[in-house]
Parts: sequence; C-alpha cells; structure tokens
Amino acid sequence: MKRLIGVGVGPGDPELVTVKAVRVLREADVVLVPVLSAHEPGRAEAIVRAYVAADRIRRLEFALNDTGGVTPRRAAAWHAAAAAVAGEFTQGATTVAFGTLGDPNLYSTFSYLAQTVRDLVPGVTAETVAGITAMHDLASRAGLSLAEGTEPVTLIPLNGAPGALDRALAQGGTVVGYKVGAAASPAPGILRDRLQAAGRLDSAVIGASLGLAGELVTPAEQVLASGQAIPYLSTLIVPASRPRRGASLPRTPSSAESSRLNAPSNRSQPAQCSIEPAAQSAQDRELALAGLNQVRAKHQESQESRAGRVVFVGAGPGAPDLLTERGARAIERADVVIWASSLVDRRILDHARPGAEIVDSAQLPMEGVLPYYERAAQEHQIVARVHSGDPSLWGAIQEQLEQCHALGLDTEIVPGVSSFTAVAAAIGRELTIPEVAQSVILTRLGGGKTPMPPGEQVREFARHGTTMALFLSAARSGQLQDELLEGGYPPGTPCVVAYQVTWPDELIIETVLADLAATIRERKLWKHTLVLIGPGLAAAGSRSHLYHPGHFHGFRRADPRARRQLRSRE
Repeated sequence: MKRLIGVGVGPGDPELVTVKAVRVLREADVVLVPVLSAHEPGRAEAIVRAYVAADRIRRLEFALNDTGGVTPRRAAAWHAAAAAVAGEFTQGATTVAFGTLGDPNLYSTFSYLAQTVRDLVPGVTAETVAGITAMHDLASRAGLSLAEGTEPVTLIPLNGAPGALDRALAQGGTVVGYKVGAAASPAPGILRDRLQAAGRLDSAVIGASLGLAGELVTPAEQVLASGQAIPYLSTLIVPASRPRRGASLPRTPSSAESSRLNAPSNRSQPAQCSIEPAAQSAQDRELALAGLNQVRAKHQESQESRAGRVVFVGAGPGAPDLLTERGARAIERADVVIWASSLVDRRILDHARPGAEIVDSAQLPMEGVLPYYERAAQEHQIVARVHSGDPSLWGAIQEQLEQCHALGLDTEIVPGVSSFTAVAAAIGRELTIPEVAQSVILTRLGGGKTPMPPGEQVREFARHGTTMALFLSAARSGQLQDELLEGGYPPGTPCVVAYQVTWPDELIIETVLADLAATIRERKLWKHTLVLIGPGLAAAGSRSHLYHPGHFHGFRRADPRARRQLRSRE
C-alpha cells in the first residue's frame, strides 16, 4: 500500500510537534517539505530537521520563478509538485510524509496536493496527522482564553471577503484572523478602524514567528497604529466580549518568561516513546534546533528559579501520541500530575517521573484541586494540570488561573490538539475549501446549564453556511438539528458525527443534516461527541491561490500575465 501522509508540524517551535508526528516523520521513506525556493529552507523544514536527518528530507518548490508570462513550466507548477511525490513512489517509497505548518486540514495546500497525487498514483491513500495551530500557540503565549462557557470561536482568512470580519466581530465571540500580513488583507489602518468600530480593539493581539527568533506577540493596537508592515502570515486573535472577566488570563510571568467510517476503530495503540533530535552536522543543528534550544534554555532558567509553578497541558483528543513534545516534558518535570481519568488516556502518565504524585481529578471540584496549588506555592513545587484537547477551548482554566495568580504561582499553558482538527484528520477532509468554505465556526448548543449570550445561537451562526464544529451538543440532538435547519443549512448538508475520536472505541459516522438527530439517537451518542457540518465536507473545491503564479506576497513576485488572469476570475 502506498501512503501519502500530511503531517502538521505546528506553527514554528519544534517542541510543539506531537509524538505521533515525530513517529510518522521518522518511519516515512522520505519526508517532503514545501519551500519557496529549492535553495532556501522553509519554516516547515527547520521544524522537521529537529527530528529527521537532513538526507531524508526533500524540498518541493511551489513558488516557481519563470519569467515571460504563463510558460508551460509555470502552468504545470502545481502538477509538478504532485509529480515529484509520484516520483518518490516510483522509486520504491511506500510511505511519503509531507510536513506542513500548523494543521494540514486548516488553510493548508495538502488537500490539493493529495487530490492531484491520487490522479497520478492509482491506489495511493492520503492521511493526515493533526497539528497545533497558530491560534492555539498564540493564545497560550498571550495568556488568552479562546472560549469559555457557551462562547463561539470563528476562524476567518483576512485576505478573503472584507465583510466576513465585520460579521464575525458583530457576533461577540472570539474571532481568529489568519493571513493578517497577506497582500490581499486589509491595510493596518483599515484593520485597526474595523476593530475599533466594533469596540474590540483593546483586547486584540497579533502574533507572528511564534517560537522562533524574532517572535512577535503584541497588542494589535500597537502594531496596527505604528504603520509598520505586518509580518507575512501573522495571526490575529480578538477575544470574546467579556464585561467582567476572562478576556485575558491573569498570570504572573515566570522568571524565564515564558478513516474508519461508520464503524468502531480497531487501530492499534502506539507505544510511548522518548523522542530526541536526530543527529546532524553542526550547520544543520544550528538551523534546526535554534528554536528548540531557546525554549529549553527558558525551561532551565525556570527550573533554577524554583518558584512554584502550574503548567496547564493540553493532552489532545485522546490518543497518547497526540501529546506534544513540550507537553510530555512538562509532565516529566512535574512533582505533581493532576489529570482526569474520565477525559485523558492513562498512558499519558507514562511520561511522569518516578516518585511524582499522581492525582485523579475526575471526581474533584475546584476546591479539591486547590490544596495542591496551595502546597505548590508553599513548597515551590511544579504541578502539571493535564486537560483534554486544548486548554484554551472550553477548558475551564480561567478560574484555576485566577487562583494560581492569587497564590503567587507562575503559570504556563501548553497548547494541545483540539478534537475538531483530529476529526478532520480521521475523515481525511480539509475544513477550509476555497470558494466553498473559508471560515470555521467553533461553538456549542444553547439551552443547557450554561445559557448562550445574545446573538450567539446556533441558528444565527448557521446563516453563514460555512464549516461549523459543534461541541457539547449531542445530548440535545433534536434541538441541534432544528436550529441548523432554521439557520439555513439545506437538509442534505453533509455532517460528520464523531464519538471518542482517536480513542480505541472511536466511532465516526457520515450523514446528512436531515438524519442528524436520528443518527445520534440510534447510537446513543450523548457524551464525548463532536459534530461537523458544512458544504466543505463534501466539496472538492478549487485551487488555492497561495501557490498560484499570479499570487504575490512578501517573499514572491507575481507573474503579470498570470496575475491578470487570476484577478479576472475574482
């Protein structure tokens, strides 16, 4: 069997690569990475080199620099990348990994590459490994909670339709804008005016080059008012409107500053492993491990300070190998590991050091966890508080951070793989398809114990008609289906119901909206179930502009003739 695997390698910091990603990269016959020029390493390559020897990495040049209009080579640029992949299979490779920044199912070109490779290599299967997104890493570094209670999160590309940002801001939930510095995105002054007009400028943050030299994490107002150019592929987070609490997580800075469809899964569970960087030359090591060493140095300084510290670790959706390398190291260093056996796989504890105190919080209220934080402050201990998924998304960490702040404890948030990206990987679908669905809404159904704020009803979000991920909503499947239909989704809109994704008893079902409630009820999927809906789940989409010869950005000029052709279709 020939396998093409899109591997999410995170936003930049090598420690935010998952254990599974490292294993897949190392087991592949060859690892391909996208670059703008065959003579220059890209960011994805720098991350991959921290774990894979350089002689096993091949560069795929997507930004061809031919001149003279749309030459035959330029016109075939997209197919050339797929042909290079096909060539690896022809030469005997059975598993080819493609390292891509962030997550391969969000604003990634992997799905387009996979489609073309399928045409060239009959019988090839395409898979993805979920990765940490820039959204999660920026929220962690800026101390932001992406969602609390019933708040939604909307992901939009800022180089798309200008009204999308205004509509998202008007909803009141958290808004995440990707591609802030892209050529087609609003100019800094215009973006600032829109945020200010919506009353959301003060809490917004912008991040770029996360985990790398030259990292930028700053209030949006500062960078937008300065008139300076915004770095390419920056990320914007506008936290939900919270009148009294939660827009920013109060914390004390540390001394370091710191597809198996319609059937249960029978996949084998990966063994725990200790990952170390691959042996390389001094020159390669300098390139690959600069970010990794910088982070390790910060951790060393933190250890030397011996201040009491609580690290909130995102354990991912279930499978223990979707824990990040940084998360594993945080658990290894902890004096106390607090985890919930009802939500987190027990094998996560294999990373704990001998003698560490293990506390199951499944039946503990906040008052039951607080004494461990108090002791950490008194005895200068390190506590690893392990959460399922990503702590910033409905992780209930706000009140814990406030308690830690009051106790004088240092805190850190380690982002984790969210279940919505894990489901996308399991079904082999990209969630952001050009000309079909370029935004993703993360939300939950109202009417339960936690009421939804005004304007944040599922039926209101459904009017956008884009991809939506619904958390904590399966128990009221009838209401969920009704609100989605009332909001405008046609009855035939494709849906995916995912129970316990990446766990041994995983169940993933493809259905349509008209049968959504019946599907959930028939299988009694009341808990641990995520629902995806949207036309993008079935659409092939069109070609992404990112690697089109007529598209330009800070690192590449557009071919004039191709640019005119591209603009004529917009």
